[in-house]
Amino acid sequence: MTDRRVILIRYDEIGLKGKNRKFFENCLLRQIRSNLAGLDEIRYRVPRGRILIDINQSQEEECVRRLNYIPGIASFSVGVPIEPDFDKVAELSIQWIEPLLSAAKTLTFCVRTQRSDKNFHCTSPEFSYQVGSRVLQRLNEKGLAVDLVNAEFVLEVEIGHQETIVFQSRIPGLRGLPVGTAGDVLTLLSGGIDSPVAAFMAIRRGCRSHFVFFDNRGFLGRGGYDKVLRLSRIVNRYQGGGRLYVAPFGDIQAAIRDHCRTPNRIVLYRRMMYRI
Repeated sequence: MTDRRVILIRYDEIGLKGKNRKFFENCLLRQIRSNLAGLDEIRYRVPRGRILIDINQSQEEECVRRLNYIPGIASFSVGVPIEPDFDKVAELSIQWIEPLLSAAKTLTFCVRTQRSDKNFHCTSPEFSYQVGSRVLQRLNEKGLAVDLVNAEFVLEVEIGHQETIVFQSRIPGLRGLPVGTAGDVLTLLSGGIDSPVAAFMAIRRGCRSHFVFFDNRGFLGRGGYDKVLRLSRIVNRYQGGGRLYVAPFGDIQAAIRDHCRTPNRIVLYRRMMYRI
């Protein structure tokens, strides 16, 4: 088996954007390139409805880890390019299934085929049948059985115009829209869980979130700033490029405390934050 791998990136919501679809695809591709920067010998291709990334087998684990942080991806798979030959695809499947059978004793499987190349010499169901029957013939006595609905092992085959890719799992993505397709927003970080969650949800809808923190370390010490700094770095993993703005607020807070009635303080704090 070759050490070359192809990552198949799928997206769903982007595909509904009509004439603006190319803009969203370019934003997603730009984010993927940014996240995979630093890895050598990576090549990108963009057939309709898919993004293909050519990598080496040694880069597979790192690429999967980085792709998990990118909004706009519905799912992705790491596949092996292969000739669209029944026997070769079946042999590769057997190499993947046999270790699973050794551990589990019994296993259900199915083969699912998709063809973007409609000129291929057989239909998708026929290709699945030919590959599946060869695999079952070899491994039936070892505990392998067919289940077309709830199979434990699903072999998927994508037959394209230029090559055929075989893969065995779909890794869920973050879905949503690519970062940068819906403008910038500013998120108030206070150290709680609600504000970073709100920023993350905005990022998944295509926004790039920047952050603002009103620093009152004279009252609470440096702990609040350190916590917000950590939170902003965590959220930035999903977008990159988000800035943290720190506004000194201790003197304003002290003035409101000393000169205003207690019931009015929270409202006045918020008013001054909006003015800043």
